[in-house]
Amino acid sequence: MQPTPTKPDTVPTPAIPSSLRGQADLALRLKDAWPTHPQLVFIWTTAAEYGPKAVAFEAAVTARETAGLLRPQVSGDLRALDAKMEDGLNYVKGYIAEKFTKARAKEHYAQFGIVTYHDSYILPADQGERLKALDKLLAALTATGLDGRDYGTAFWTPIREDYATATGQATGAAQGVTKAIADREPLQAYVLEVLQAMLSLLDAQYRDPKERAAKRRELGYLDEFN
Repeated sequence: MQPTPTKPDTVPTPAIPSSLRGQADLALRLKDAWPTHPQLVFIWTTAAEYGPKAVAFEAAVTARETAGLLRPQVSGDLRALDAKMEDGLNYVKGYIAEKFTKARAKEHYAQFGIVTYHDSYILPADQGERLKALDKLLAALTATGLDGRDYGTAFWTPIREDYATATGQATGAAQGVTKAIADREPLQAYVLEVLQAMLSLLDAQYRDPKERAAKRRELGYLDEFN
């Protein structure tokens, strides 16, 4: 006799979204709906206390999203600038060799901001040091009379300006992400505690499943999370 197959246990869908954006949106829906349900009371927090913290939590999540969106764009800008600098530097090395001879060209690299990396001669990889090197490069091109060449100051000046802008944006984006996370974490802990506690309170107060589900929806817990 074949054993009767057992029906696999279903995994309940969580009532609280797992994503930060979903949590923030739910937090705001509860903020708006809770004051209209004065029968739902905790002894450790109130709707009046919860409201501003829910707003602050959503603002911190939005700040994190905004800062995060900027980072790929800035990284792409920096990669494009790095490629242009690598190409232009090859021509500058040629100019140096023409002016000072190939045998003595490397003696002048430091004047142009060029550094040794393993067996290569490049602009520094560190963003701050590379910006300083670009200033040296521009000054050296002028001092040696190479500023009017195709890859002279007309080529390097806009690159230097764009690089300064992009590195500043990269720093700002990184700082923005760090601050947004620091601002968000304590607010998120409180908001999630309230969201979960509210579900438990509804379970205790409304014994009829349909009525309980209706109250969840009224408070902002969407059908797909119930």
